[in-house]
Amino acid sequence: MPDEATESSQPDRLRVEGAVDEPHGRFFLITISTGAFAACVGVAFVGQLLTGVPAAGSLNQSDIFEPATWAAALTITLPMFALLYFERRTRIVWLRELWHLSSELLGPVVARVTFAELVVVSLFAGFGEELLFRGFLQSWLGGHGLLVALIVPNVLFGVLHWISRSYAICSFCIGLYFSCLLHFAESVNLTALIIAHSLYDLVALLCLAREMRQEDAAD
Repeated sequence: MPDEATESSQPDRLRVEGAVDEPHGRFFLITISTGAFAACVGVAFVGQLLTGVPAAGSLNQSDIFEPATWAAALTITLPMFALLYFERRTRIVWLRELWHLSSELLGPVVARVTFAELVVVSLFAGFGEELLFRGFLQSWLGGHGLLVALIVPNVLFGVLHWISRSYAICSFCIGLYFSCLLHFAESVNLTALIIAHSLYDLVALLCLAREMRQEDAAD
């Protein structure tokens, strides 16, 4: 039979292992998102110095004030939100795995992050990744042919999101979807992709946080 000291230590051990109340996880999320943002922007602008291709690609500051940009961004997110809804409820194992992986890795952390912090994390991801992969890389590789410009940046995008094979493939497909829209859809510009990317990340993180808090309350 375990002694009283052992029994009393178990709740503390479980609390640390759960990591929900661990402040370092929250700090880690903010630090990683800031570092990833800085890395993406830095690589894009170093690429500009080396190649002469504008790092911002087709980014136009005035686009953010255009209603058409916001309408395009919201339209872009519709199939992504449908995928998010489906992967949370489907019985398809590999698709359900996408949500489980995100929940296991980020759930305990985002449950303790404020809404404002989630907005910042989402904006950093949306702006940094779109600037690098669709803004710079797609523009630069366009000189090597359309297929190269569409495929290569998104292979890299998928590899850098490699949590599992399914997650990497899904990231590649979403990136390819964005690249095709930027190239073929006249109403879609880089600003719209940044907004759509950031909005999707924010909603996904809010869903993770809500689900984790509900699980904590049930326990």
